[in-house]
Amino acid sequence: MRARPLSRLVLSDQNRCPDWRAALTIAKRETVNPVGLILRDYDLPERAALAEDMASYCAREKIYFAIAGDARLAAKHRAGFHCPSYLLSRPAARLGRALACDFAAAHNPAQIHQAARAGFGSVFVSPVFATQSHAGAQTLGVVRARALAQLARQLGLRAYALGGMKKTTWQRLNGQSGTFHGFGAIDAFVSNSPAKG
Repeated sequence: MRARPLSRLVLSDQNRCPDWRAALTIAKRETVNPVGLILRDYDLPERAALAEDMASYCAREKIYFAIAGDARLAAKHRAGFHCPSYLLSRPAARLGRALACDFAAAHNPAQIHQAARAGFGSVFVSPVFATQSHAGAQTLGVVRARALAQLARQLGLRAYALGGMKKTTWQRLNGQSGTFHGFGAIDAFVSNSPAKG
């Protein structure tokens, strides 16, 4: 589905980042590698219509597109599937074996192993730092996040960071180590944002 690894992934949030097209433009400025868009917005009443709009746009612009939490909607739009961690143990909800273009959220070594066994190509290691998306959640921090990313890579998965990611935290996390392929965020790709995606 993609030749080079994705570098930045915009996670949609109609409240915090209503202009996802602008967010993709900001993400593209940060990297020479491909960027992607993940439809998050789980409870949005117009989610199906938004998925159609995003899918059309991403197909036209040749941007990677995935849908979180709804494998049927993802399949309908020939999009990647982003699997929340609670669905890792439910193959039926995932429509069976994952594809190499699919992402899974992983918060611990057991979930990294689950994602690898299920066929996912990439994992979001999260939450690395404090994030508005999961306020008050225990964070991994740099050392534990890197350890999970290294485990993912040993199992053949691409590792991406999620949770509080922006330019400064990305440098702190990845620095010269190159452990992660990239990161996903919401606020990091909003103009004039404090960026605590």
